[in-house]
Amino acid sequence: MLDELADLAEGASAPEEFWPELLSRLVFAASAHGAAIWQWGGSRRLQPLFEQGFDKVYPGHQRDVAIEIDACSLEAALRKPKASTIVSGGQAGGPARLMLVAPLTTAARATGLLVLYQPADLPAVTQNGHLRLLDAFGEIAIHFQERRLLADFSGAEQNWKNQLHFARDVHRELDVKQTCYRIANDARQALDADRVSVAEWDGPAAQVQAISGVDVLNRRAAVVRKLERLATAVAKQRQPLIFRGDRENLPPQIEEALVDYLEESPARLLIAVPLVRETEDAAAEPRTSNDGILIGVMIVEQLESTEVERLLARTRSLAESATLALANAQRYERLPLRGVMQLIGTTLAQFGWRKLSRTMRYVLPVLLALLATWWIPAPFEIDVRGQLQPEVERQLFAPLDGYVDEILVKHGELVAAGQVVATLRSPDLELRQTETAGLLSAAQSELDAVRVERTQNVRRDDDRRNSRSADRDKLSADEIRLTRRIANLQEQLLLLEAQGKALTLVAPVAGQILSWDIAETLQSRPVSRGDSLLKVAEVDGPWVLKLEAADRRTKHILNAQAAADEPLPITFHLVSEPGVKHPATLAEISQVIEVGTETDEPAALLTAHFDKAEVDFLRPGVTVAGRVNCGTRSLAYVWTHELFDAVRRRLFW
Repeated sequence: MLDELADLAEGASAPEEFWPELLSRLVFAASAHGAAIWQWGGSRRLQPLFEQGFDKVYPGHQRDVAIEIDACSLEAALRKPKASTIVSGGQAGGPARLMLVAPLTTAARATGLLVLYQPADLPAVTQNGHLRLLDAFGEIAIHFQERRLLADFSGAEQNWKNQLHFARDVHRELDVKQTCYRIANDARQALDADRVSVAEWDGPAAQVQAISGVDVLNRRAAVVRKLERLATAVAKQRQPLIFRGDRENLPPQIEEALVDYLEESPARLLIAVPLVRETEDAAAEPRTSNDGILIGVMIVEQLESTEVERLLARTRSLAESATLALANAQRYERLPLRGVMQLIGTTLAQFGWRKLSRTMRYVLPVLLALLATWWIPAPFEIDVRGQLQPEVERQLFAPLDGYVDEILVKHGELVAAGQVVATLRSPDLELRQTETAGLLSAAQSELDAVRVERTQNVRRDDDRRNSRSADRDKLSADEIRLTRRIANLQEQLLLLEAQGKALTLVAPVAGQILSWDIAETLQSRPVSRGDSLLKVAEVDGPWVLKLEAADRRTKHILNAQAAADEPLPITFHLVSEPGVKHPATLAEISQVIEVGTETDEPAALLTAHFDKAEVDFLRPGVTVAGRVNCGTRSLAYVWTHELFDAVRRRLFW
């Protein structure tokens, strides 16, 4: 019996299998009431870990009280080196019983007790025999514990080696996909799991990057899509998911994704751990579930649900190394100009870059970069601002002093050429017309009187031959004078009538009225000769850009235009549509510098042509920002020409 038990202790039996077998054989060999293995519990009190025949040893409803009493009595036996006897029970503790106790010492420390229960009246000779039997069973129990301890040490050492290998191997690559493949395959070996998957968190969803044992992922496969859905649900919760076959107490969104995935997977145990990288602030404070930056999810699957807590602890340990490796790979891949920097680093290493002093390592690249800017060509563009305007615009001016009598159009109204748009009245003109008409009537009456008198004088001359010729000459002169005056007054009246007709304003071209709020600003308003009243533009005809370039930049445009065989190209955009660029060509540069309306500083006026079909928001006066392409210059000049000109103006004015 002892040999078979010793063979069982030598094997790889689990405690749940070995201890009941030992107790059963001990009770049978000693014909005892029962036996038990006592070990320290969580409350630092002895507790029966495995028992045999407790129903006979502790009968009645006082069982818990009796066990507590025996636990106190057995604590003293832990300090004894050999097997001993203890009598317990009676009154509140139930019937008296004899406990034969053998301490289980492992690594010079008592870890538990092997207790054999016999009647209290057992003879002394029989007690001694049972003590020797208990010692024999105790030695086998101690041997089993030592083997278990060695196995635990060996497993811990192997686990430590696996973790070291995992931590070293996952940091070999800085490519995200390669790192995920190493995490999945190495974690499967380190955990002795059936399958390990790694999903990378990418904004609103997780994307599976690697599955252990799979070289190429088929993202359209149902298992991959459902695994990504499960990983996304776990990532949003930021809490580890442990599935042992029971779906109780799971959030609905995780339960739904889990059930959907289990249709494709035969796993009986599933552990999903979010990979969260701690931030610098979170590392100095107590960690919570929402601290850090989420970078992915690691999912471990087992076909058998065994040693769950141990697997969970090892998975969390590996997840820390996996988080750091994946975070480093993501940071490296997101570096700007990574390929260029790698090439530069490799090239510099070949020329002994690391042999230079630290100062030169920083100064030399800056100098090389500055020198390179003088050789790198870049477009040289001058900023301009302006407006979109129809090419044909006409303004209506007041022909005389007066006031606006009637407005016949509104802002934005389309008019035809020659259409009456407004009428004016001029009191001065009307007064002059009245005066002239009165003078003309008086002169006409006077002329009629002279002609009548002259006719009468002619008749008298016929009767009196001796009349003086002086009267006749005077009347002839008066008639001639009045005739000329009447002619002049008639011409004046015609001119005044023409001026009166000019008070009726007509559209000079067919187009659109551009003036704003006409009725409020012009109705019954006094005007002076030459005042601008209305503006009409041909909106259906060609359009142009009216641009302004700062006076200090005009020289660059003139030099570029003189050197170019074709008109300079211009790129512009509406200020209401930044980023939507349109082409144009420079048509004319004014020879006079004026104060710009857009910049309030001296500026040269530019006119440019463009295709109006390319501009959707085409309205007169829309503000635009543009750049005149003045050829290519060195990158350093493009960046610093403003600073250079400012320094030159300041020092060499």
